[in-house]
Amino acid sequence: MTKRTVPSDTVNMSTECPFCGRMFTYTLYPEIHIPGDSRLKKKVLNKTLFFPKCPHCGEEIKLKPVCIYHDENRRVLFIVTDSPDMALENMIKSGNIHFNDIRTDDDVMGFMKGLYVRRVVHDVDAFREKILLSDCNYDDRIIELIKLSLSRILEKEKHMPVYRIFLEDTSGSMLEFTAIMGSRPPYEYITVTSAANIYNQYRDKYLHKLGRPEEDEYIMTDQKWAVNAGLLKDGPAGVVIPVD
Repeated sequence: MTKRTVPSDTVNMSTECPFCGRMFTYTLYPEIHIPGDSRLKKKVLNKTLFFPKCPHCGEEIKLKPVCIYHDENRRVLFIVTDSPDMALENMIKSGNIHFNDIRTDDDVMGFMKGLYVRRVVHDVDAFREKILLSDCNYDDRIIELIKLSLSRILEKEKHMPVYRIFLEDTSGSMLEFTAIMGSRPPYEYITVTSAANIYNQYRDKYLHKLGRPEEDEYIMTDQKWAVNAGLLKDGPAGVVIPVD
């Protein structure tokens, strides 16, 4: 398979600013190929690629893009889409993907099937999280179990549901998570940190109960998957997590 060394194609899109109501055009990147698009990858990780500013009022807007992230070196394929349609999951399993704004060769997709870690997410925070975890050599399934444990702890302490939780940073010896609390807006944002070695404890306890991360059943690895896996039924929080 030939490695891609030129930047991916772009698409110009128009949207209405939810703050001032005026229209403006932004650039959408439907494909990110590594190693060719390392600049775009950095923009995903530093939270600038999917957050354009309205040129009229200056407010930052969070996009709901459709984008494929393909890292040939690490053998990962991540797709972010705001569509809940399960047809996408079935296309990935079959190795036959087609988007209007994304062009992927069938033979490349066939090569990926069974050899690549393939994930579908539905928001840019989860998309960034998958890339971050891949770069840090973390198994995202173990992280989802940790997030589920943290959610149970937070819900008990705060007496409100966790709407969403995602990994924010893995620098140093700590794991930093952002939890969005509440059942409806306005949500409360809470930063939760825990020692990074908690990952090793969860991995040692649960990884042997899981299959290969490339298998079809892990395409939708998220908090719903973590609940349905039922691996934390042996305790209220799986492994006791120190929370700061």
